[in-house]
Parts: sequence; structure tokens; C-alpha cells
Amino acid sequence: MILKNSNNINSEIEFFPIKKDGDRYYVELHENIPNGFPSPAEDFSGRRISLDERFLSKPESTFIGRAKGLSNYHFILPGDFMIIRADLEAKHGDLAVVYIPGEGISAKKVDMDRNCLTPLNKDFPEISFEPEDIVEVRGVVKAIFRDIESLNF
Repeated sequence: MILKNSNNINSEIEFFPIKKDGDRYYVELHENIPNGFPSPAEDFSGRRISLDERFLSKPESTFIGRAKGLSNYHFILPGDFMIIRADLEAKHGDLAVVYIPGEGISAKKVDMDRNCLTPLNKDFPEISFEPEDIVEVRGVVKAIFRDIESLNF
């Protein structure tokens, strides 16, 4: 399997443009928030982080796609947003957005050792390739986020 970067983005994933207007916003970063009862002795760090610096440092080669389907479930849910960098070359172990002939665009884990693309959901099959097959890579997934309102808990 040979990975080849490609700019050819089609409409099989819902894409959102990145707009840059010069403003940068910073929010408080509170690390190590427990998912149980917080310790009253723990203090918040008070550090500040810019989400655009952290996730959109290369706006000219960054795009956001909304996930659909369950092939990467539990890690990525339908409706999650994926921040994807088109300027990065996919390598073994990366979660990449790829074009699969006959199937379209999909996010899959790259397994160069076995020449396949692997869904994160083990209930879905791997997609195998011959060593000389070319797989078009649209980008590498760098982060995911979701609207908490979309969860029914």
C-alpha cells in the first residue's frame, strides 16, 4: 500500500471552511479535572490556551469534517467534528481521511505493516491493499470534538 497525498476533496463528508479574521481568543485551561468527586485541595492551573493556536495553526491546510457512520465508534461518534490537516503525510498508526475507490471518503487507521486501513470499531472489516496499490490521503485527523447536546445520556 502506497500512501499518496491528494487535494481532491469531494462532498462525501460534510466539510466546514476555516476563516481567518486576525482575532485570537484565549480561554482558561483547567487540567486534570476528575470524573469523580474533585479534591478540595486541588487548585486549577489558570493557564490560558488559544484553541486556534492549538488546533488551527495552519488554517490554509486545515479543514473540519463531520463524521457519519459507526466504523470508528466508540472513539468517534456520528456528528463529531474532526480537525484534519491536509499538509501532513499519513504514516503508520495515523487516523487518516482517505479515498477508497468504490466507497468514497472515510477516516481509517493506517496499518503499513499489513497494507490495510483499519476502522477503530472492531465490528467493521479491514480494507486490505496490495503493496503496490495507491491510497489517496486527504489528510490526517489531529483532533475530534462534539456538541454535548448531541449525546443522549
